Amino acid sequence: MLFDLRALGYFVAAYEERSVTAAARRCFVAQPSISMAIKGLEDALDAMLFERSRSGLAPTPEGHRLYPRACSLLADASAMVRDFREAPRETLRIFLQDTLLVGPAAPLLAQLEQHLPHALVRLTASAEDSRLRLVAEHCKAPGDTFFPLWREPYVMLVPGQHPLRFRKRFGVADLKGLPLIEWPHCPLHQSFIRLLAERGIALTVRASAEREELLLHMVDAGIGLAVVPQSHAAHARHAVVRPLDGALAFDRHMGLACDASDAPMLALLGVIAAGAAAPATLSSAA
Repeated sequence: MLFDLRALGYFVAAYEERSVTAAARRCFVAQPSISMAIKGLEDALDAMLFERSRSGLAPTPEGHRLYPRACSLLADASAMVRDFREAPRETLRIFLQDTLLVGPAAPLLAQLEQHLPHALVRLTASAEDSRLRLVAEHCKAPGDTFFPLWREPYVMLVPGQHPLRFRKRFGVADLKGLPLIEWPHCPLHQSFIRLLAERGIALTVRASAEREELLLHMVDAGIGLAVVPQSHAAHARHAVVRPLDGALAFDRHMGLACDASDAPMLALLGVIAAGAAAPATLSSAA
């Protein structure tokens, strides 16, 4: 048996208004249309849906039982119509480099929403599954075009109770025997370690952290010092931040990358990069 959706709509209005007159006014129809719809449903279901009186309509147990089902059917019908009438939304898959916090990327995501208001933005865990990638320049794929946006220095993160917390900045001579927490997942961190090895500086690796939040917790716990991007340092609760000086100073160039053959995305990234309204440039700590 197929139900008339219009009749179900009239029933829902009558149930919620508790009055044929009010339901007719709400549905912009004459009162007999509401009464006939309810009578038709009652005949089809072989059940009384309302008790009628001069004071209005009182739903019966069967009426209470039908109401949520009628609402669900009407909602499904409306959703089906919208799905067919509305243009399908484009999904824009974006990859954020693992060593990049979401906070600095938030203004950039807001810009993308302004330029692509009808797109559904989805953050992916894999660069291969994405159309747009927010990465450091040294991490971009070989076939990508890179649009630089901002530079971020690496800094030394020192436990709050460590004797070296009073040092204003760290140079090559300060690092001999330094108790370090290694971050093997960060390519630039590994480049930093190699640079020190080439200069004959051997660090004492106290621990290794696969994830950024674990590294910050270990610094806070006083296990050792760590070299991290400046934006990460702000999330350490009990550590102090010191700049790297001279030959130790290095940074990463963050930006947007996409496949060099993706002409529409290249044009959009050009507009965003030219506007320079991306996250503010991160300067060295004082």
